[in-house]
Amino acid sequence: MARSLLYQPNSLMQVPPGCALCDRMEVPVSIRKDGRIYRFILRDKIVVEDVMLVMMKAAAFAISQSEPYSATPVARAIRDVLIKQDTVM
Repeated sequence: MARSLLYQPNSLMQVPPGCALCDRMEVPVSIRKDGRIYRFILRDKIVVEDVMLVMMKAAAFAISQSEPYSATPVARAIRDVLIKQDTVM
């Protein structure tokens, strides 16, 4: 799974005060449907990487299950909002 540089082992990057990642709440949710378990993570804040990570996990799941990847791309309006948000380096 791809992770931000901030979460790599022995990273020299530091989390600045007020970072959206530090104080966001996450709740894991599992749903069973048609004999499968679907796992989600609900978050109270979104950061730029979230959308790409979800798409990458969905594509990897489709490949691992030998199923077609039938998701639709993220709307341009949503991508524009995420790109314009402050990012932490």
